[in-house]
Amino acid sequence: MDWQQLPAIKGQRGFAYKISIIHLSTRIKYSEIHHNHNTQTLAGFLLRAMERLPPFYIVFTDNHMAFTMKFAYRSERQTAFSKLAKNLKVIHALIAKGKPWRNGFIERSNRTDNEALFNQKRFTCEEHRRYELRLWEMYYNRQRPHQGLDMMTPLELARKQHFCHISNLALC
Repeated sequence: MDWQQLPAIKGQRGFAYKISIIHLSTRIKYSEIHHNHNTQTLAGFLLRAMERLPPFYIVFTDNHMAFTMKFAYRSERQTAFSKLAKNLKVIHALIAKGKPWRNGFIERSNRTDNEALFNQKRFTCEEHRRYELRLWEMYYNRQRPHQGLDMMTPLELARKQHFCHISNLALC
C-alpha cells in the first residue's frame, strides 16, 4: 500500500493524492484519490480496500508518519492506520527505511498509472480524474493480461484462487 502525490489540475490549486493497494497474489489493484494522505484517510481507505479485494492478512507500507510512529519522538504511539490494522487483525509490515524497491509492486503500479493514465489525459476537474482512474482500474483488473500472471488478468486469477469468496469481490 502506498500513496502518490498528483499534480494540480490546470486552473486549480493544490495537490491530490492517489492511495493504492495491490493484492500480491492476484495483482488486483484498488485506488482512490483524496485531498490529503493523513492517517485517518489511509485507515478509511484500508477498510474500503478490505471490502473490495480478495482476503488478505498483511499490508506492507513505507515508514511515513501517516502509517507508523515508529521513528517519531514518541514511538510508542499508534496512528489511526496502525490501530485499525490491529483491530482488523491485519499485520502491518514496514519495509526497510530508505528502500522503496522493497515495495516494488506498488511503486511499479504508480509508474504504470502515470504512463497509461495521468501523463496521457488532460483532466477538466477532480471528478473527471477520479472517473478516468476508475475506468483505468476496471481495465487493469478485468481485461489487461499480466505477464507475471501467465497472461491472465487479475480477475481471472482471483476467480481461480478465491472462487469460494468471489461473491464478496467487488472490482468497481
